[in-house]
Amino acid sequence: MLAIKIKSQKILLPLLFLMLLSGCASLENGLFKMGLGVERSMAGFEKKDIQLSDHHWTYLEAGEPGQPVVLLLHGFGGDKDNWTRMVQKLDGYHVYAPDLPGHGDSSFDEKQYYGFDVQSLRLAEFVDALHLNKFHLVGNSMGGAIAALYAYRHPEQVTSLALIDAVGFYGDKPSELEEILARHEKNPLIVKEPEDFDALMDFVMSEQPFLPWPARSVLARKAVAREAANEHIFEHIHKEAEAAKYAGGFGFMFKKLSMPVYVIWGENDRVLSVTSVPKFVETIPHVQADIIPGIGHVPMLEIPKKTAQMLTAFWQQHESSGAIASHE
Repeated sequence: MLAIKIKSQKILLPLLFLMLLSGCASLENGLFKMGLGVERSMAGFEKKDIQLSDHHWTYLEAGEPGQPVVLLLHGFGGDKDNWTRMVQKLDGYHVYAPDLPGHGDSSFDEKQYYGFDVQSLRLAEFVDALHLNKFHLVGNSMGGAIAALYAYRHPEQVTSLALIDAVGFYGDKPSELEEILARHEKNPLIVKEPEDFDALMDFVMSEQPFLPWPARSVLARKAVAREAANEHIFEHIHKEAEAAKYAGGFGFMFKKLSMPVYVIWGENDRVLSVTSVPKFVETIPHVQADIIPGIGHVPMLEIPKKTAQMLTAFWQQHESSGAIASHE
C-alpha cells in the first residue's frame, strides 16, 4: 500500500504543477485582455472585423464621421495595438489601425505571399471596403513600404504620407540587423523562445514603454506561437528588400510621390539605419524629415505623445484638401 501511495504522489504532483501553470497562463491571458481593453478604451478604439477576398481582417477604429481620417500601418511582427498609446494622444481624428494580413488577429495562410507589393494590393481592397476616400497614411518599417506603394498607386486618396523608420532605402552604413543577417546569425526580430522576447524589445527600442504584469509574459507567448508565420513573412519581405537594394531601392516609386511626405526616424534604430534618411530626402519631391535623438525603431511605442504631436503638426499643414472619409 505504501508503494502505491508513493507512486500516486509522484504522478499527482507533476499533474498539479502543470494545472497550476495552465491556470497561471489563463489568469495572465485574462488580465492582459482586460488591460488591453482599458488601453483601447482610453484611445476610443473599437475592435472590428471584415472578411475580404483572401483574408479576414481585424482592425481598430476610433473617432467620428466628418473628422480627418488617418490610416496607420504597423511593421513586421507588430499589430494594430502598436498604435494604441499614440492614438490616446490624438484628438479630432478618425483613426483606422488594421492588423495587416498575416499579423495579429488577421488571418494567416502559409500558402499565401506576404511581400510589400501584394500587401499594398490587399490594403487597397481594405480601403475600398471601408469606403475611405481621402486620408493621411502612416506606416512604420514594413508598413512604411506598404504605405508608400499604396500612395504611389493611389495618390488621389492620400492627403499626406508619413514614413516612420520605413523600409525603402538601405543606408550608407548597414544597420545592426543587416550585419546580423549577413553573418547568417539568428534573426533578432523572430521570437523562438520566451526569453527571446526581452531581446527583441531591447533590439527594436531604446526607450521601452511600461508593460504592467503580466503583459510581457503574455506577449512573449504570443510571439513564440507566431514563429512559423513570422519566418514565412520575413522571408518574403527580405527577398523583396534585397532585390530592391540592387535596383537602387524603391527610388522609382518615391520620385513619383506627389503628396507631402514626412520621414520620422529614431537616431538609435538598429533595424534600419538612420543613414538612409538622406536618400529619402534626396529622392522624394515634397518631403520633410526629423531624426529623434535617443529613440529606436518604433517611436510610436517609445514616445507615443511626442510622435502624436509630430504627426498632428504635419497633418494640420496639409488638411486643406480635406482628409474626410465617406461611408457609402
